[in-house]
Amino acid sequence: MEVSRVIVCDLNYSVDHLLELSLKLGFKVGGVQLALIKPNICGLYHPSLDLLSSVVKFLLSKAESVVIGETRSMIHEPEEQFEKLGVTPLLKRFGDRVKAVDLSNDERVGVQVPNPHALEKIALPRTVLESDVLVNVPKVGTHSTTRLTCALKNLFGLLPQKRKYIRYHPLGMDKVIADIAQIVKPDLNIVDAGSKAILGVDALAVDVVACKFVGLNPLMIKHLRLVSEDRNEKLETFVKKIDMVEP
Repeated sequence: MEVSRVIVCDLNYSVDHLLELSLKLGFKVGGVQLALIKPNICGLYHPSLDLLSSVVKFLLSKAESVVIGETRSMIHEPEEQFEKLGVTPLLKRFGDRVKAVDLSNDERVGVQVPNPHALEKIALPRTVLESDVLVNVPKVGTHSTTRLTCALKNLFGLLPQKRKYIRYHPLGMDKVIADIAQIVKPDLNIVDAGSKAILGVDALAVDVVACKFVGLNPLMIKHLRLVSEDRNEKLETFVKKIDMVEP
């Protein structure tokens, strides 16, 4: 039985031991050109700046350049949020190898969805497709439509349209999230869960574990079920394969 490992630890510990934790998860990468970090900047829940800074420092040892990427939302503009949340001042500590980018301005590339629930093709920023490494950095929370917002939901924020919620909500948000998950697969997910951090290479496994931090039953989250079924596995079976460990 293939096991998906998820690490849960104190947030401060993750900030100081990111390399060690990533190795325990089997995340090994080096000598790449571009690493993309996708934090939740224009949503409702924002990850710790210390955690984000640690991720940048970690990736600079492995990539020539690092992009902190976000797209516009109905309530926020990335450039304004980068400044407001302290990301722009953070960049000055790392030099010109690190940039914060509004991915809404990127060239858009259409990608076919293998097993579409709502979208046969999804337009994504070219930077997402050309990055060698994608690190997903959400903060777990609840959501009025999808119930859970965490690693998989954060990938919805890669869609470049400003009014993406109005555009995609009628199609079924859970279905759209499941479609995105078929073509965007983060190499590492690092979740801010308040005083804790949740880390894993599998966004679905990370989200299942994250549910308990916001009082949700993962079996009741529709997009988790859809993503599992897209892998030809019932969510109930997948949940049993998660190996949750503490360092």
